[in-house]
Amino acid sequence: MCRTFRFFAVAAASACFALLSGCASKRAMVITAVGDAADTKFELANDALVAGKFEQAGQLLCDVYTMAFSIDDADLLCRTALSGVSYKIATGNLGAVKGGEPSFISSSADLILSDARRFASASARPEALSAVCDIFGVRLSLASGKKSYRAYADTLRSLEKKLQKEPFYLAVLHRTLGDVLVSAKDYDSAASSFVEAAKIHTKNRYLVEIGTDWYGAARAYSLGGKKDEAVSAIRSALKYDRDAENTSAIASDYFAWAKILVKGKPTPAERKEARALAEWASSVFRSGGFVPDAEACEKFAASLG
Repeated sequence: MCRTFRFFAVAAASACFALLSGCASKRAMVITAVGDAADTKFELANDALVAGKFEQAGQLLCDVYTMAFSIDDADLLCRTALSGVSYKIATGNLGAVKGGEPSFISSSADLILSDARRFASASARPEALSAVCDIFGVRLSLASGKKSYRAYADTLRSLEKKLQKEPFYLAVLHRTLGDVLVSAKDYDSAASSFVEAAKIHTKNRYLVEIGTDWYGAARAYSLGGKKDEAVSAIRSALKYDRDAENTSAIASDYFAWAKILVKGKPTPAERKEARALAEWASSVFRSGGFVPDAEACEKFAASLG
């Protein structure tokens, strides 16, 4: 009897274990389902931002912000807030947005940056992310029309050592320095900074960013009166923007190329080529639904006769 009882006791325990095994959570030291999904959305948001798809970018950033809070990820919260600052700058609305459903991007750019600094301090890499926040502080100051260019350049150069292990943001630093130097009318140094950003982004395969770097270099060369160098740089921008299938950037490259050609005293051949480029830019803009930009290209083309 004892043996029989013992047999059934073991059998019952085995059955219970089997039942529990079917219901138990998967064993793991770290579960990253939400984090992985948030990272994917974060990349999509930044791609949309670069492509000028601001409504899509804003919604994705809000989704990521909520997801990052749900898993207490201060690093992702900081990076998302910084992309929120970029969103505010790109849309030209630095202040708080009143009305509508509130979200983190409806706050002012200054407040979003302040939150980013708070998240950086709580992250696992506070020094690096705080340095990135300082870069975005310079970007925001430029967008606000403040003109302390020498101080901005000094700030950016002082941050370079802190970002040696952060290639993406190191490139952003050089691009931002390029913007500062363009504003200060130091065009040769600005072009060098944009080219350095392009080298870093290329080495680390940040494809969607490379065209923007070369576009900045083309602008700096053109403002400095170096037409040949500007054309070469805008050709590079076009190559990488094509590779990234970035419609608005491709069209912008063609339009910039047209404007580069007619700067100064263009030849009749340059005016003819510029008109063709502007018309092509208009077609590309229209294909992506960027109608006001397409109309601006058409108006420019018509002005060339």
